[in-house]
Amino acid sequence: MKKFKAALFDNSVFRRAYIICIILCDISFIQIAAYVALVFLFLWGVFLLIYNETKRHTMLKTRFGAWLLAFVLMTTVTAVIHITDNFVYNIVMQLHVCICFYIFYAVHTEKHLNFRRELYSVCRFMVFFTTIIGIVGLAFLMADIRFEIGWVKFIVYENRFTGLYANPNLLAFDAVVAIFSCHMLLKKDFITISGRERVSRIWIFSCVAINAISLLLCDSNASLVLMIAYAFFFLIYKMFGAERKLTVRQVISKAAALLLVGVFLVGSVIFVRNICQTGFADALSSADAITERLEGDEGLENDVISNTVRITFDHENKNIDSGRLRLWKQAAQMLRQFPIFGIGKGNVYTYGEELFEGGIEFSKHFGSWLSNYTTDFHNGYLTILVCAGIVGFVLFSIFGLRFLKHITVHVFRRDDLAESILPCLWAFLCAYLIYAVFEKALLYDISARVLYFWMILGYTSCFLVRYEPENHSKNIVLFRRRLRKSLI
Repeated sequence: MKKFKAALFDNSVFRRAYIICIILCDISFIQIAAYVALVFLFLWGVFLLIYNETKRHTMLKTRFGAWLLAFVLMTTVTAVIHITDNFVYNIVMQLHVCICFYIFYAVHTEKHLNFRRELYSVCRFMVFFTTIIGIVGLAFLMADIRFEIGWVKFIVYENRFTGLYANPNLLAFDAVVAIFSCHMLLKKDFITISGRERVSRIWIFSCVAINAISLLLCDSNASLVLMIAYAFFFLIYKMFGAERKLTVRQVISKAAALLLVGVFLVGSVIFVRNICQTGFADALSSADAITERLEGDEGLENDVISNTVRITFDHENKNIDSGRLRLWKQAAQMLRQFPIFGIGKGNVYTYGEELFEGGIEFSKHFGSWLSNYTTDFHNGYLTILVCAGIVGFVLFSIFGLRFLKHITVHVFRRDDLAESILPCLWAFLCAYLIYAVFEKALLYDISARVLYFWMILGYTSCFLVRYEPENHSKNIVLFRRRLRKSLI
């Protein structure tokens, strides 16, 4: 009973349980059970929000928390302004935002927490979990086992490999996260300070191989950009990190070399993806032809034998933007209608139905009953701008820029980070900011893609607090109350 009570008030236990459960929500056939569990975990998160604020005053200890608190207050005003439209959903989304801010990002406010141990457990889970289900998914693909049940397209979804996931984009993001986790698990400081055993290199290399193949076959351009950008930003650190004095000539030469490597990296990845997709498509076609020939020899009709079409793993939508430009134009039109305070996430679908013939693009992709909860502009920045308005977007942007500026300074000035995970965390965050231009990301989506970003942001903030310890003599006075200067 004591252990249960201790776990109930433990933010670390909640974070691990919540992120694992929300990852399971993306897996076919266990989605419903995972979502039911997620409801109870969400209520647990709300309880922790109240407990943390009443007992620990988390909001006033969060680094750059003044901007986050102002964002929460202003978006609450937005929900009240539109109180007659989807108010309950908007409040639920506000609670989700608070969980991101004050449980996942505010991990640096928890004293005596070994955050590396917590991150290690998540990385270890991603390595084992994605490797196992990746192997199963690829085995089903090669065995030509695929079918559809409702909105679930098992193994193949719109000519793209989806594995055991409900959507290929979800598979792609988890594949990148798994490879990112493997990179961190190879860092000596991470293993030593976390106090855990090193994960077998066999598991790590298997994880990288399986998830790399899955990423290439699912044809998710956004996640491929995330992977390439992560490698590119980490390369930037390797070339410019810990360099205290660089001449202009050195900067120009390194920048030119970096540009060439970037172009080569993009071209190589696209080439390898084409080879991988073509190879698997030919292998599956050959296997189908052999099966039909053998079955045909036994007197069976060919059209009964193979009821599937050739898989090429190419995206069915041939537009380079995959229809996002139309979505972004609709977002701009909606912003002109409600520019200052926005409309709230819950009203994107409803107001879209009123403003546009046919509603928001792709809003009925997963069925009408899910439309109100899945509608998004596939651009994290535009979604915040439309939902929170210009005021909310500015507040959120100030927080992001403040945080990025401070942590980037330490990444490039310190010379003791060779075996640290901080450069990995920084590179992932920078890459994610590019990824957010093309996907449901950053904030207004209760998904692994959003929660993982805030979790990584929180672990990165622990380094920031360590490198920039608070000076209690430096504070500000607001409404006759002395507040830490780190709030802003």
